[in-house]
Amino acid sequence: MRLIMWLFTIAFALTGLSLWVDGGFVGARDVARGLGFLALISCPFLWARPTGLVPDALAVGGKRRFMLGLALILATPLLLPWQLWL
Repeated sequence: MRLIMWLFTIAFALTGLSLWVDGGFVGARDVARGLGFLALISCPFLWARPTGLVPDALAVGGKRRFMLGLALILATPLLLPWQLWL
C-alpha cells in the first residue's frame, strides 16, 4: 500500500507541476492546484503507519485507509475540466 501511495504522490505532483508550467486549456492552474492537493493527501509520510505524522487519535486503520484511498482514486475525475466535456 505504501508503494501505491508513493506512486500516486509522484504522479499527482508531476502532473500538477506540468499543468502549472504549461497548461494547455483554460483552468489548467486550478486543476494543477487540485493535483497538488491530492499529492499532499496521498503522501505516505503523512498517513502511513508506523512512522506517520498523524497522532494515534486521528490514525485511520487498515480497511478504512484502503477505502479512503479507493475513494481518493475514484474522486480524481471530479478535478478534471468537466466544462470541456459539454
